[in-house]
Amino acid sequence: MLVPIHSMKKIIVLLSLISSCVFAQKTAKPKSFGFKIEGTVRNFEAPFIYLHHKWDDQNFTDSAKVVKGKFSFNLKSQEPNMYWFTTNSDLNNPVNCIFFVDEGTLKAQVIGDSIAYSTVEGGKSQVDYIAYRAVLNNIVLLQQKMQNDFNVAVQNNDINTQNAIRTEYQNLNNTYLNSLKDYIKAHPKSPVSGFIIYNDFNNPNIPLSVVEECLSYIDAGVKESKFIKLANKRLDSMRGTTVGYKANEFSQTNTAGKVVNLSDFRGKYVLIDFWASWCRPCRMENPNVVTAYNRFKDKGFTVLGISMDSNKEAWLNAIQQDNLTWTHLSDLKGWGNEVGKLYGVSGIPQNYLIDKDGKIVAKDLRGPALEEKLAEILK
Repeated sequence: MLVPIHSMKKIIVLLSLISSCVFAQKTAKPKSFGFKIEGTVRNFEAPFIYLHHKWDDQNFTDSAKVVKGKFSFNLKSQEPNMYWFTTNSDLNNPVNCIFFVDEGTLKAQVIGDSIAYSTVEGGKSQVDYIAYRAVLNNIVLLQQKMQNDFNVAVQNNDINTQNAIRTEYQNLNNTYLNSLKDYIKAHPKSPVSGFIIYNDFNNPNIPLSVVEECLSYIDAGVKESKFIKLANKRLDSMRGTTVGYKANEFSQTNTAGKVVNLSDFRGKYVLIDFWASWCRPCRMENPNVVTAYNRFKDKGFTVLGISMDSNKEAWLNAIQQDNLTWTHLSDLKGWGNEVGKLYGVSGIPQNYLIDKDGKIVAKDLRGPALEEKLAEILK
């Protein structure tokens, strides 16, 4: 990993350099095609090479025996898709060789002791993927140059140059985003463009408008392809946790085991409050929520508590101890709470204030901020 410039925040480009495993949506009418991979190996001692991909939320692994330094795969795919080689059967092995397949034959050279630097050639989608990696490499080279120039400026005690590079470094994020947008514009039919939108733009710091803009560049003929459908699904979820958009709908059981829906509260202002009995900051914040609830409950406001607890007794005791007299939900999965995952909760307390129509009007209201916002709305 590159060493960041001292005291600077990590930028999105660093996150994009790790290609993640991806999950697939079922297409309406899948059409399969055949493809072949003819490969050679170097510095490779294992008897098998492994090939992985994912489809319909399922993991698939195939293997080929290496004979006299060569191997081959004859397979089918539902559409141009992402695959990766590993030297063992673990499809989540972080050290791998990623590529895209189309109908036809691909040529691969796998380097056993450095598989990430293996090469795969053949097919339009793979050509597109190589071009995409070149875009990322250019950003990395630019970043490395800034780092080196900054280190020299530090050695020379050149404060002006250090400050100039800091500013330039922060602007590198815009360069990164604009480079990817330009790529997508130039490749509107490529599955790689869908992959970029789904994978590289999976960052809460990237505005929804940027994701929406990039999706608008995609050709209508591939709107139902794997990565575009996944990107749209993620975008819908992101909208559901963003101020100005309708909150993600959910259902969960209350303290008596009865299923309660968010939509059951339509017509009221609702604070969706993520908390837990074991969370000290949550318990310290609860009196503020109680005060706001008691002040505005007769004016069309309520609270819907979502607990990240796994112990029911502790959850119920905390509700009673803190005098939390509103509706409470939990699936008792702790940090694995399904509503918490839907809303991307990674820290608590966390809350969302939604209006009578289910649209998010504010979030993360702490201390007196909740009362102040409610006083502004419920005059």
